Amino acid sequence: MGVFTSYLLHFASLFFMASPMPPSADEDTLQHEAWLVTDTLDLHLAGPSYEVSFFMDGIIFLSTGQEGIGIVPLDQALLSKRRPLFSNDPKPYSPAGIAFTSDQGTCYSTRYVEIPGEFRMEKIFGMSVDSSLTSGLHQISFTLDSCRYLHPALTSDDSVMVFSSDRLPTSGGLDLFVTRLSSTGWSLPVNLGPSINSNGHELYPFLDHLNNLWFSSSGHSGYGNYDIYVCHFNGQEWERPRKLDSAINTSMDEIGFSIHRGGQLALFTRRSLSEGMAIRTLINETAIHQAGIEESLAGDISMILQNMAESPVDPITKVTPPPETEALVKADTLLEKPIAAKQDVAPDPQKVIFRVQILSNANASSTPSVVIEGEHHSTFEYYYKGAYRITVGEFETVQAANSFRLQCRRAGFSQAFVAAFRGEKRETDPSVFKN
Repeated sequence: MGVFTSYLLHFASLFFMASPMPPSADEDTLQHEAWLVTDTLDLHLAGPSYEVSFFMDGIIFLSTGQEGIGIVPLDQALLSKRRPLFSNDPKPYSPAGIAFTSDQGTCYSTRYVEIPGEFRMEKIFGMSVDSSLTSGLHQISFTLDSCRYLHPALTSDDSVMVFSSDRLPTSGGLDLFVTRLSSTGWSLPVNLGPSINSNGHELYPFLDHLNNLWFSSSGHSGYGNYDIYVCHFNGQEWERPRKLDSAINTSMDEIGFSIHRGGQLALFTRRSLSEGMAIRTLINETAIHQAGIEESLAGDISMILQNMAESPVDPITKVTPPPETEALVKADTLLEKPIAAKQDVAPDPQKVIFRVQILSNANASSTPSVVIEGEHHSTFEYYYKGAYRITVGEFETVQAANSFRLQCRRAGFSQAFVAAFRGEKRETDPSVFKN
C-alpha cells in the first residue's frame, strides 16, 4: 500500500460519517456533506488570497515570513515540513495561478510586470523545470499587450490553455479565454463566451484529468461573492456552468479549486475579507458505497462533486465587443457597499481631492466607465508620464480613499493606489496626504 493510499484511509477513518439509509430529497445537502471528508490546513498562509494547489504528491502555498512558494508532503501537511518549491526562484506568485505540463518539465505562472509609470500588471510566464531548479523564464507572446493575464490551466495533453483576462471581448470583468498550442506557439485567445462567463469575474480555472473545467465566479448567482463552478467536458465542448452545492460553497469566497492527480483529493481556499483558510477535501468511501453510487465513479472526486452540483446557470445576454483598438475594461469589485464616483460636477480648481487609480493605457478614452456590483460608474482619466491613467471614486479625505483602495486590491486590482488632484490636475505635493 502506497503512502498516499494509506494516508487517505487513515484520514477518512478519523472523520467517517455513516448514512444508514438513502436520504429523502430534502436531505440532499446532508447526504452530500456525508460523501466528503474535509479539514483545514494550518500552514500560516500569507494573504490576501491564501491560495493552495497541488504539485505531484505535495501541496504548494505561500506562508507568512517565508520567501517564495513552499511545498509540503500530502501526508505531512505541516509548516515544519515546508521546503521551497523552486530553490532559485524566491518570487511570491500565486500558488493557484500555476500550471504544470504532464511531464512536470514546464511551468506556467502568473507574475507581475512593471508598467512604465506606477503600475504592475499580471502576465503569464513560462519556464523550464528540472527538479527544484527553473530556467528560461519568458513571457507568453499573446500577453504582451496592456491587458491582464492570469491563472493559466492546461488540458491533460498540454495542448490547450484556459486562463483569466480582461482583454476584449469581455462579458464585463475578468473572463475565461482559451488558446491552443501549435508548432508556432500559442494561438490568439478566444473568449469562452456568455454561456460560461458572467458580468463579474471568472478566476482560477482548473482542468481535471477528463478536462472538466472548474473555476470561481463572482458574477453568477451564488452563495457568496465567489463560488466554485464546474463545466462538464462532453468530448467536444464545455457545457454550461453548474454551481457546487452548500457542501462546498458558503457565504464566504471559495477560490483556487484543484484536484490531485490521484483523483481522490481536492483543495480550495475559503476566504473572508479578513482571513482565509485552505480546505482539504476527500471522498468518504463508506458513505459513497452506502449511497449506492456506481463503483467506477466512487473513487473519482471530480465525478462525485459533479453529481453534487446544482442546475446549469443561465447564460448572460450581453457581451462588450472589441473596439477598433484593443483597450482595458474592468468590472465588479468586492465592495459590500459600492462607493460611486461623483459625476458631472466641475471640480474646484483649488480644492484637493483623492481618487483611486486602477489602470493605465496607451490610448485615450479607453475605459469611460466600470461596473461595480452591477452598477455603472464613470471614470476620471488623466495623462501622466507618457500614459493615460484611469481612476475611480472621488474622496475628500485620504482615509476614505485608502479604504476604497484596500477593497479594490482585495477585488483583484492589485496595482490600485491613491492619487491626489487639485482640480483636474495631479497634485504631487506629499503634504496633501496629511489631512
